[in-house]
Amino acid sequence: MHSRPIPRAGLVAVALAAALAVLAPSSHAIVPPSDCGRMTVQAKRYTIKADQLRCSTAREHAKRYLSTRERPSGYRCQRFGAETKLKFNCSRGDKRFFAIRR
Repeated sequence: MHSRPIPRAGLVAVALAAALAVLAPSSHAIVPPSDCGRMTVQAKRYTIKADQLRCSTAREHAKRYLSTRERPSGYRCQRFGAETKLKFNCSRGDKRFFAIRR
């Protein structure tokens, strides 16, 4: 009984496929923003949420932004009108924090 030799191109293709499978970047799971708790500013209640940012930092920034409209250095902030519960959204790269009116 004679065995047929495997063509060289087939071996190369299998080796390349195995190498690509090992070296391929892994996909990351999508993580929802952290719930940083509730806060009252000027007799209005808000829920503060943060993404890629510590809750303590997000709460400090949010309190200052809600009371004085002064945005943190380097952040871009967007305010929303009365038609939505979302009060504002501030971001700098991947870092983001926002407030929801309760």
